[in-house]
Amino acid sequence: MIDDSKLQTQNINELSIEIQELQNEASEHLANSKSENTKRAYELDWKQFETWCSSHSFSFLPAKPETVVYYITYLGKSFKASSIKRKMTTISQRHETAGFKSPTKTPLVRGVWEGLQRKIGIKENGKEALWLHELRQVIESLQQEKLISIRNRALLVIGWTAALRRSELVGLNIENISHTRDGLILHLNSSKTDQKAEGHHVALPFGSNPLTCPVRSYEDWLAAAGITEGPVFRRIDRHANIMGRLTDQSVRLVVKKCCEEVGLDPKRYGAHSLRSGFCSQAAKAGKTEHQIMKQTRHKRSDSLQRYIKKTNLFDDNAASGIGL
Repeated sequence: MIDDSKLQTQNINELSIEIQELQNEASEHLANSKSENTKRAYELDWKQFETWCSSHSFSFLPAKPETVVYYITYLGKSFKASSIKRKMTTISQRHETAGFKSPTKTPLVRGVWEGLQRKIGIKENGKEALWLHELRQVIESLQQEKLISIRNRALLVIGWTAALRRSELVGLNIENISHTRDGLILHLNSSKTDQKAEGHHVALPFGSNPLTCPVRSYEDWLAAAGITEGPVFRRIDRHANIMGRLTDQSVRLVVKKCCEEVGLDPKRYGAHSLRSGFCSQAAKAGKTEHQIMKQTRHKRSDSLQRYIKKTNLFDDNAASGIGL
């Protein structure tokens, strides 16, 4: 005869194990809800808030609205509006995750935040766009026979033509790139605006100028490096030995160094100059917003406009042709 009490105990135990497994799996999903870069930034933001509160004997979880007001006022002396906004988001999410009401959503904090933005401004000072004639100037200055120059040429040209973010650029694997008779197709599995990995396909057509042709640049680099699989862009030591995948930071340094060598101010250029340069050049050439967004994978028009708003300042300008 079956012992019902034992059966019930077994079912409860099995249920507990199942729920525990689901709980662990749900925790993994929660951890993957944001990119690694975002999680690192939020973690640093929270530690800074904790430290500041502790140094002034304020409670940080839960934090009073007055504490947040004092904190953002302090931040306003040295941080940009975008950085402060992200730190406020961190504080808000930490509170709500812990079961507390967010102090950043109170009328007091919102009012002070509005006033603070008026004082410090919300203008974003991004890096200068690297225009096509400047890209050509940079490529022409590279010593084409050197392995690192061949890599840098491919890095700059592909990054510019595909309007890639630096994480997308260094994340490219040979397996993510297809050859067609019209050019290359990059298969991006995930990106800043595609955290769910729906995937994007970016086409790189053949260029008319061999120096700035993304297809030839890519093929020249693979042939010179002897790479047949894995990461496309890799580190090279001083003995020309090819090593592991480049880092995000490396792209910024390559762009700055190459710009400096042709007389461009390295402080004004960075990895984002490639993406911004493509957007600006395409807009200047008369490409439609839809065409540009298809290449850049922008989700919103206003995000794209940040890149190209300077491009058309002199087009149909009221001060032109009036006899000055």
